[in-house]
Amino acid sequence: MKTRLYLDTSVPSAYFDSSKPVRQLMTQKWFENELSDFVLVSSVIAIDEIGRMSNLTKRTNILELFVQYDIEILDITDVSRRLAQIYIDKGAIPSSETEDAYHIAIATENRIESLVSWNFKHIVSLNPIRKIHEVNLLEGYQEVVIGSPEVFGGYKYGNL
Repeated sequence: MKTRLYLDTSVPSAYFDSSKPVRQLMTQKWFENELSDFVLVSSVIAIDEIGRMSNLTKRTNILELFVQYDIEILDITDVSRRLAQIYIDKGAIPSSETEDAYHIAIATENRIESLVSWNFKHIVSLNPIRKIHEVNLLEGYQEVVIGSPEVFGGYKYGNL
């Protein structure tokens, strides 16, 4: 059985982000070479964030990437809204970053094994991860492995 990976908005966005060429190349190679071992999942939160991008070409390209890689889109529910609020209340995610809390909550509620993000400030960082795991344990959910694409095989492309 393949591992399910939840992609927050930063991952497909990085595929087309030429302002960070190393990250862009790593993301592209990761998509092209590593993702056949995974089932890819994201959510309506990512679709909403992408829909607000001002660059129409980038927005279109990212949405086409979702189709090309058959990324399953999950809805937000009352359960995930409540869980996201707990992450915020417990200091795992700042209140200004509600969408980040939603990404994690949707992945958690749907029992997605792993969450992939390039967001080192609010998601892929020791303090948020520790607090997210604490909340998940208290709420009866499993730990979600949280990391950048490097953790899920992308490290191979960091020195190209």
